[in-house]
Amino acid sequence: MRCRTMEMYWDCANGISGDMTLAALAHLGVDFTPLTARLAQAGVACVVECREEERAGGPGFRVDVRWQEEAQPLRHPADIADIFRRVTVAERVRERALAVLDALARAEAQAHRIPVEEVHFHEVGAVDTLVDILGVCWGLEELGVERVTASHLPWFGGSIDCAHGRIPLPAPATACLMRGKPVRPTGAQTELVTPTGAALAHALVEDFSDGPRGRLGRLGTGYGSRPAPAGLRVWEVFPASGGAQVCGGREEVCQLECHLDHLSGEELGQAIEALAAAPAVLDVLWLAGTGKKNRPSGALRILCLPEAQEEALRLVFRHTHSLGVRVLRLERVVLPRTAGAAVCDGERMPAKCYELEGRPYVRPEADALARHAAGQGLGMPALRFSGDARRAMMPEDGENGERAAQ
Repeated sequence: MRCRTMEMYWDCANGISGDMTLAALAHLGVDFTPLTARLAQAGVACVVECREEERAGGPGFRVDVRWQEEAQPLRHPADIADIFRRVTVAERVRERALAVLDALARAEAQAHRIPVEEVHFHEVGAVDTLVDILGVCWGLEELGVERVTASHLPWFGGSIDCAHGRIPLPAPATACLMRGKPVRPTGAQTELVTPTGAALAHALVEDFSDGPRGRLGRLGTGYGSRPAPAGLRVWEVFPASGGAQVCGGREEVCQLECHLDHLSGEELGQAIEALAAAPAVLDVLWLAGTGKKNRPSGALRILCLPEAQEEALRLVFRHTHSLGVRVLRLERVVLPRTAGAAVCDGERMPAKCYELEGRPYVRPEADALARHAAGQGLGMPALRFSGDARRAMMPEDGENGERAAQ
């Protein structure tokens, strides 16, 4: 369950790039496997390899994006935008990714004084940056991040060699994207902010400040390919007060309910599946029974957040053709919980981490368990009921410094 009012603060003191941001989100437990499967369906076969790495900046992650073809074609912005439109992701993921791509394309066009449609993405057009952009937007959605803020960007000098020859730093496209952003001097003579990193900051960051404001949650650290001792640090930030819609505590939700006796079994199944997959819906429940005139009937209940009520109602009417839906405002009490990672049957997978009566617990995500079980030729119960079950679902060592018993 995602906390949909979460803010994320990007500490860019040591720089920002696409792979650093992707790695920081992976450190927070984002699983990119479903995204690469959807990219494959859209014609881009690739793998996001995540691995732990520890430097002077503390424990973190690094990522490498690998693809099957030895060489990738030079892509125009329209080519990448077409991939973003074809891949099956939430609409906000697509909108964010297209905004980042548009910022990068316009900066490249301005830097080289050519029309946007004539921009050829050389280094930045490879699959790794395509995945960096879409992957970061996917990760923000998976974590439920509504708003991104960031520190002042670091200023740096020096030069690098690229497809256009030797160029000064910041690179021309990066310099275009950094205009209007607050910066601080560092004296560094190496590239701290890449064009992709600058585009992410330009399109996604709503406010630049000297620090996060609110209640700090987990920290994710992402390291890039250069051997810098520190990386990009991203913080989960929650409202300082214990008000509504904070993960852990009390929050307001809407319950939508209608009785259905007019749908076929196939139509009802498809309606439940569509509603369960909708980002606006938190939960779906079907209570079977008998209705008027002894017809097979049932109650369909949907939970959503108040701000998603109109969208959830629209989906209920679309998929059920009910003539009326009851709306209730409810308060629910939720356990403090965060997205995390667990080791199950020797494989790291995303999980829900929560506390109960002062003890930490972990619950691997059902979809990740199903994928792993299928890959082993097993049913999901085998992962829980084997003799190794006690060890199978232990979380990775985290900031709590201990492992939680299931």
